Amino acid sequence: MPPLPGDAEAAAASGADVALAFAIAAARLSKERRLPPSAQSQEMFTWALAQLIRQALAMDGGDPAYQAIVLQAQEAAVHEHVKLRRKRAADQRAVRTAANSIAHPGKLRRMPTGAAREALARLHELAAAGSWAALAEALDRALAQGLTEQPDLRAPLETMLSSPALARLQRGDELLRFDAVQRYQALCERRGPLAGSHAAVAEGRMSAREGEMAEQAGAEAFGKMAELLNRQREGAAAYRVVRSLRTPRGFPGPANKAKEEWDAALLRSDSGAAAELVLLAEIKASPTAATSDFPRLLRGLRRLAHASADAVYAFASADGEARILGASLRELEPAGHSLPQHVIYCCSAAAEPPPQVLSAASKAVLLAEPASLAFAQQVARGESPPHTTLASVWNELQTAPRLRSALHQYETAAKARAAMLHPDDLLAAVERSLGQS
Repeated sequence: MPPLPGDAEAAAASGADVALAFAIAAARLSKERRLPPSAQSQEMFTWALAQLIRQALAMDGGDPAYQAIVLQAQEAAVHEHVKLRRKRAADQRAVRTAANSIAHPGKLRRMPTGAAREALARLHELAAAGSWAALAEALDRALAQGLTEQPDLRAPLETMLSSPALARLQRGDELLRFDAVQRYQALCERRGPLAGSHAAVAEGRMSAREGEMAEQAGAEAFGKMAELLNRQREGAAAYRVVRSLRTPRGFPGPANKAKEEWDAALLRSDSGAAAELVLLAEIKASPTAATSDFPRLLRGLRRLAHASADAVYAFASADGEARILGASLRELEPAGHSLPQHVIYCCSAAAEPPPQVLSAASKAVLLAEPASLAFAQQVARGESPPHTTLASVWNELQTAPRLRSALHQYETAAKARAAMLHPDDLLAAVERSLGQS
């Protein structure tokens, strides 16, 4: 990670992003030292946060994702649209299932030709097309005209017509005509592929492929390391690589949000004895992914360190069972927020430009705080609220569990990147070390 500026003046001169990261780091250090944060740090924080909110709301070069969030908070119609959209897929399934139960083409083939059969076929067609208002009208018309006088048909038609799912679907279509909802949708399209769209599915597949390629590169490097190390020994091979190592059920220590599967491990054992863990790696397709994974990794290591020193634990893995000594697992205990030296991240991504000192995730979290959204709504209305109204975000940053990741954001990114190696560099280092010995 690039270093933070040496003082507040330099931080302010470096822009709002850097100033906010500097103020957050100052808040973290004050908390660790059990000292009250300085008024200067609070002033810098609220000023920088206000600047970032204004930048995100700018018509040119702003952040459409944040503008969509602010619009949702501002407009009741948009809020209702988002709420209904979360239920839309389930509501569509419910209405179509109800239509299929009485009007599926397979059922209609057994009905005599006539007005009732035609009406039911029309209902099925409208449900399949997602024409919810037209479906409600057709249901009402079928019931009013008495085309389905049979009790086994009339009751389900009445139930479908009065169903909350159909009412929500109709209301959702009505909201799409509101100007505010159309502006919200346009912002959502600008921020990236919509969930469930072909573009989003393609993006997900690409990310999955990148992850698979990273795992393959890491596993190959570990395999070559094991071969090199085993060549140094006379007799039976002692080093072994296991992938997807899984913490056994019932393992001691708290499991809450702790990592339970480990991408690659290098084990050493003699003559079939239980193994010692020599090197443990988490494999990531990008450095950013390691930063978000880091807290969970620490929790997983702390749990493994709860092992009994004289016990042997059987871990399942993609390469068969691995029996590991408890004493070896106890050596995985992190020192504070730092990883043990034999726990690393592997990343085969190409070299990147210097990362930002304020992560996008932390920035998004702070801009979405209630006080930040209230400030943003005032700005969007053309008002000029003072940045001091954001003081509650500063106070919450130091105490609220939901903002803990933001409070530690720079430290976490720095530690994750310090523990990150390219698989090729890792293998080259082992080759050099063995060559020297």
